Amino acid sequence: MTKSPAPDPMEEVRRRVDALKDTLKEVQEKALLTSVRDQAEDVETQANRVSDLARMVRERGYAWEKDLEPKCLDFRKRWSELKPGVMQSIVRETASLKVRVAQAEADVAQAAARVTNPAAANAVLPLVEQTLETLKSAAEAAEKAVSGMFDRMASDLGALESHLIQISWMIEQSAAAKIEWLAAETGVLAVKAQWERDGKDDPKGILYLTDQRLAFERKEDVATKKVLFITTEKEKVQEAMLVVPLPDVTGVTASKKGLMGHEDHLDFEFTSAAPVRKAHFHIDGQDCNQWQAAVGRVKDGDIEKSRIAPISEEEKQRLRHAPTKCSSCGGIIKAAILRGQTEINCTYCGAVTRF
Repeated sequence: MTKSPAPDPMEEVRRRVDALKDTLKEVQEKALLTSVRDQAEDVETQANRVSDLARMVRERGYAWEKDLEPKCLDFRKRWSELKPGVMQSIVRETASLKVRVAQAEADVAQAAARVTNPAAANAVLPLVEQTLETLKSAAEAAEKAVSGMFDRMASDLGALESHLIQISWMIEQSAAAKIEWLAAETGVLAVKAQWERDGKDDPKGILYLTDQRLAFERKEDVATKKVLFITTEKEKVQEAMLVVPLPDVTGVTASKKGLMGHEDHLDFEFTSAAPVRKAHFHIDGQDCNQWQAAVGRVKDGDIEKSRIAPISEEEKQRLRHAPTKCSSCGGIIKAAILRGQTEINCTYCGAVTRF
């Protein structure tokens, strides 16, 4: 049996020295706290960006969260107060680390100079390796300490920006929808969803919650031609499939399904006046519990507290005095009457009553 050649001591020393140089390079970069400086710059940029996003969605008609603009201004104020202390900490920590890095550089150079003398190199290598690991830990601790001064704010800013991006997307989708929105109807939420019915070709599209209705619009590319089960032609299908006044929504249940509960689902129940009595939606990218809570807030009127401009007394009076009987046949009007609605179709004779 052939024995493996004995390891070359000098080669082993070179390997360890090369590893030291790599670690030193990593420590040199960490000691500058570059990542923390970048994070701090990102916070300032993001604080300005959310203010711009808030202004944009407001200009495009978003009616809710009257504290949105003050909240954005508060982030900018908080950062202006935090920033000087953050920058001072960065300067202080980098100055302290700089001294230790200089000593580590000298130690690594000394170890590298002994690479041709394995015995002499092995005498200092363990100490230099330990020094570098300790210095690396110190740099990481400094990064954590400084970022800890503003990481909560950064997290809150990120959540607000995501929220505003969702609102902007809702406004864009609503504007392009085939749903006939009422004059006084304003969007609350919108999410990509699949209306799960019989499990076969269940429609995909967008589920909307406004201050007055729940609506689902099918919006997807549908195969029109297949060759050997491979789609060769498609057409875009966009149509309003379900529109229900919120008074006709009698219940909503949120549920988490799938692996690790990562799928969000909503089950709605409706009155007999709705086109269907039940509907199950698998929503994509938003929390089903937040949707359930939002539906509740809209239905019980709690959301009105956050409306940027209250509903006019004139509109309230108009709705209070809306007709209760058909002007043609005298039949009782049972359908919910919504803000912005100016006419009612009689379910008995089909006549239109305007008000």
